[in-house]
Amino acid sequence: MPMQISLRHSLFRLLLGGIVITAMLILFAVWNGTNDLIQKNVERELLISRGILQRVITDRYDGLGTASSAISNTFEFRQQVGLRSIPDLNSTLESFARRLDAQQLLVMDLQHKIITSLPERLAQGQVTPFKALNRKIDYDTVVGDFIVLDNTLYYMVVTPVKAPRTIAYLGVGFQFSRAFLSNLSDVVGAEIIVHLNEAQGEQRILSASVDSQRASALLAESGQEPSWFDITLDTEGHYLTRSFSLPELGELPVEFSLALDVGPQFRSFTNLQLTIIFIALVAMLVALAVAMLLSKRVSGPVASLVEAVNNIANGDYEQPLKPKGRLSEIADLAKAFTSMQQRIRSREERIRYQAQHDMLTGLYNRDYVDQRLEARLGAGETLQIVGINISGFRTINDLYGYSNGDTCLKIVAERLLRWPGMAARLSGGEVLFVPDQALTELQLETLRYILEQPVETNALSIPVRVTISVINCPESGHSAQEIFRKINIVADENERSGKWLVWYHEEMEQHYLRRLTIITELKKALMSEHTELSMVYQPKINLETSQICSVEALIRWNNKALGFVPPDEFIGIAEQAGLIELVTSWVIERTLIDLASFREAGYSFTVAMNLSTQDIQHPELLGRLNSVIRREGLLPEDLELEITESDLVEDAATATDNLTKLSNLGYRFAIDDFGTGYSSLAYLKTLPVNTIKIDKSFVLNLATDRSDQQIVRTVLNLAKVFGLEVVAEGVEDETSLNVLKKWGCNIAQGYFISKPVTTEGLFEWLANSPYSIKNKEDL
Repeated sequence: MPMQISLRHSLFRLLLGGIVITAMLILFAVWNGTNDLIQKNVERELLISRGILQRVITDRYDGLGTASSAISNTFEFRQQVGLRSIPDLNSTLESFARRLDAQQLLVMDLQHKIITSLPERLAQGQVTPFKALNRKIDYDTVVGDFIVLDNTLYYMVVTPVKAPRTIAYLGVGFQFSRAFLSNLSDVVGAEIIVHLNEAQGEQRILSASVDSQRASALLAESGQEPSWFDITLDTEGHYLTRSFSLPELGELPVEFSLALDVGPQFRSFTNLQLTIIFIALVAMLVALAVAMLLSKRVSGPVASLVEAVNNIANGDYEQPLKPKGRLSEIADLAKAFTSMQQRIRSREERIRYQAQHDMLTGLYNRDYVDQRLEARLGAGETLQIVGINISGFRTINDLYGYSNGDTCLKIVAERLLRWPGMAARLSGGEVLFVPDQALTELQLETLRYILEQPVETNALSIPVRVTISVINCPESGHSAQEIFRKINIVADENERSGKWLVWYHEEMEQHYLRRLTIITELKKALMSEHTELSMVYQPKINLETSQICSVEALIRWNNKALGFVPPDEFIGIAEQAGLIELVTSWVIERTLIDLASFREAGYSFTVAMNLSTQDIQHPELLGRLNSVIRREGLLPEDLELEITESDLVEDAATATDNLTKLSNLGYRFAIDDFGTGYSSLAYLKTLPVNTIKIDKSFVLNLATDRSDQQIVRTVLNLAKVFGLEVVAEGVEDETSLNVLKKWGCNIAQGYFISKPVTTEGLFEWLANSPYSIKNKEDL
């Protein structure tokens, strides 16, 4: 490497004119290249900000459309619209506005006349003045457009109200208020101005993230390009303003202007500019004393430096800066530019990576895989979509800590990345995988085996369980959003069925929609004062005395929209949706109130009530049981709690601990559906059980089926060994009743004795049944 000499020593031998020209070339090249580069970065940031703004408005539109469609399809709302019940409509709209943070709601008839509006900015009977929106309103679809009301801009989403034909329209609008735009401005990193193009070419400002005076000034500066010189010497803010419209969201001539403060962008290079100016000034002062050759020593390095700077300005960050000559100052300057070039390239690569990937796992993120799926489906590719869900991922975080949970997720992602294909993390423990070649069921089982290997971290061994959902496209999905929705449907079926692998089929969507309807209606029923839920009671008789000794409390649900919903269906859904605690609380409240009424009427029989596995593991719920028992003046001995045997398998240790505490308080326990689980004898040994109930599947055909007879006799003999009472449920005929009595069964329950009846029906049965009269304490 040739020996480098200082610029000062060289300038002593160079001409003044040459150094002046050289300094000017350096300054011009650097400033020009830097200015172009920053301008491009600013334009790119404005483009990204516009995309974010458009996405926020689109998401708000989609959210309002989905929510308004849901409320417009409810029976209550359609009834209010049909009856023109303005007070009820206003109450419903007010509740809807609070939930959705909507600022303007209205209901109009098919002629676009106002039925009611909230707030009441439009009079009843008035035709809506929104011409562009009125033209778009359709009888069958959700539409939206910008509207101006009281000089305020809203985006209004209009949904048809059907019963079953369209009878009215529901309009939901959100306001582009200053607060909304200010929050959005913080997200996009630019000031936002919304204005309307008038017929005379004037621009009327409707709203902005800044005050009106500042908004007018920024709008007036639209199209002006601030220079680095102005920004460097002026400390006040300088903005680059760009305007655009969103015709895909509405026909009203509304424009959005984004004003980005470019001062920080330009000022980041101020030190570099001052350094160059300082070097140039020193060179020019020293050049006063020199009278020697300059051009040959300076022109070469400058030319290469200019070329490199122009490459940077054009976005080429790969070409290295290699200045010619031995001037150390030029070499240092080249190093500074090389460092800047590398930092810019590194930053752009990092931004691109962050925009496409999930930062925890290194998998693609939802937005990027959305784009890739749309592109591949648009190209006509046949794809297999594999949804992978880490079962109980939240439980892993709770048990082992979020740090270990993150490690678990990263290791599972690393295992998946070894398989050829595209993988993306959607959320939490949900991953989407698109293999290069469709996987067979055997390959999917192999994938599951690999992913479920325990994760070893921090001296812990974390068990992993996954469920897999499969969709074939384009047969079952034509867009990314449709795929995401159907993957959720299949994942829900995974959880409901307990299967590790489920393939999508069309019937699932209907089942999924029914489940959503059940969840929604069940929430309403639990919260309503006039609930659709009710309790029925099925008597049990003591076979030794032939008298009633207990009744089993059973919940029933008749819904206006769904009709009768079987308990086996909605109880399971309530457990998965996290509503079972509310259901059990309601059952406890209603059952103990009824039990108190039985005691008041003089009857001493007990009541049996079912508990789910989630109920057993909630000490708070069990505490509420004790509270209601005391409030109604009852004793724990008055209540018998039935636990399904299969429920105990999930967490037998917790169940044993909680049940033992309740048993010490005086509660009695029975194992329901005995014989259908996996560890019956173990439960008889460890749990504080007083009674076992033989599953009705063994009792229904007891009179004729020898196998059932052998099973029942075995259970009865086993119960005698453990000193337990036995209840036979499912007694449908007198022969079975007599057989059970002969074999020493303690208690019988079934339709031969009585079907489940309401409280009133039970009092009537008690008054007329031969099994009940001796059970009344006052006789």
